Amino acid sequence: MRSEEARKGFKMADRLMTYETQFFGFSPQTCVLRVSSGIQDSLLDVMLVVERVIFKKLKEMSDSSVTPSQIRTCTESFLQLMKERFDMIFERVEQGILQHIFYIPENILLPEDHVQEKYPYTEEQFKDLQSEIAELEHCYRCEIIAKHALLTELEDQKLIELKLEQRIHWFSNLDNTWKSNAVSNVRESLAFVRGLTCEIPAMLQKIQEKYKDEQNQSRAPSGSEQEEGKETRRKRLKL
Repeated sequence: MRSEEARKGFKMADRLMTYETQFFGFSPQTCVLRVSSGIQDSLLDVMLVVERVIFKKLKEMSDSSVTPSQIRTCTESFLQLMKERFDMIFERVEQGILQHIFYIPENILLPEDHVQEKYPYTEEQFKDLQSEIAELEHCYRCEIIAKHALLTELEDQKLIELKLEQRIHWFSNLDNTWKSNAVSNVRESLAFVRGLTCEIPAMLQKIQEKYKDEQNQSRAPSGSEQEEGKETRRKRLKL
């Protein structure tokens, strides 16, 4: 939002210019400071080159009494003078840059601030709005969870419905089979089959017992067969 310092008429270099920083994406003061540092660095580099040239020319002069330390002292004095002049000039340049290039008039709003202009809110109203938004987000998350649960339950119901249809189809085929075999009453037929099923174990047991008796009788020899066997053994002994 628009800074209050701009409305009070502060100097351009004294206020933070947060609105301009929000608009440009960088701080105007930082940009101007980097320009100033770049100019001063360039001036220093130029003076060092000039110093080397002067020293080289003096070495070519045989009657020169100027020493390198004197040249360095002169260079530093010149740089100090230039810095003082540059600071005085650049202060006015800085004011002009910040006021005419990076300054956003008060009647200009950022696109994201047009909503605030159209729907102004106090701090309390803004807090209430944030609380309402948080509550709506919570309700939305609950609705999403409930939706997933309902979808899962729907899938389960579809699976149960499919199994039920399979059972109905099976019973329909069974009913058609009974009808094709002249079974009139299905319940009575099922009761009869159930009764037969209960009688099967007893019938099986009787069959097994009868089978065992027959096997025992077939294994035991009869009385006449035993007499014939004894007679045969006596004849063999006489011989």
